[in-house]
Amino acid sequence: MVEAAEREARRRTAFARLQPSFPVSISETDVELPGGARLDDDEFVVRTSKDWGLSIKPLILTTKRLICPSDLTGRQAVSLWLTDVRSVKLSKHAIGFSTIVVETIDQRPVSFATHINGAVVRSDIAATIDQVQRTAAPNRSAAASSRVAGDRYEQLRQIGELRQSGVLSEAEFEKEKARILEQP
Repeated sequence: MVEAAEREARRRTAFARLQPSFPVSISETDVELPGGARLDDDEFVVRTSKDWGLSIKPLILTTKRLICPSDLTGRQAVSLWLTDVRSVKLSKHAIGFSTIVVETIDQRPVSFATHINGAVVRSDIAATIDQVQRTAAPNRSAAASSRVAGDRYEQLRQIGELRQSGVLSEAEFEKEKARILEQP
């Protein structure tokens, strides 16, 4: 009981410090994450699938990570540290639903469907990532940038797969390919 009260006090203090400077509203509510995991003492919920009007489970954006389906099937979930995210894109298809594609430094891209509110979902995730990456500790971002140099061929293969599956349009593919080839 004492431990829970101490945790709640730490969370209130951290929330009071973080909330005024955060670009989107955050919630002090402590939620259980998939697999029984818990939020860190200084981690707060930004949005959930319910907030965006989506039925995707799990979809939770916190001040430190994005917990989302790993692919369009939604059978598995991943927890992505926001400091490791390189890009968040909204891919609109001529037929069907829009897709959010999240690329990280050291993993394959993850994607999930947004039947409605795709632009809002992408915007909220991007604003949160920008805030977290701007305020990240220098040593964390230095470690992350050393991993960015990764294998170009693997990145090219991944975007080729995204183009083939229809997640990326030809123009988006060409833009990403040019970006990858320009990396040092």
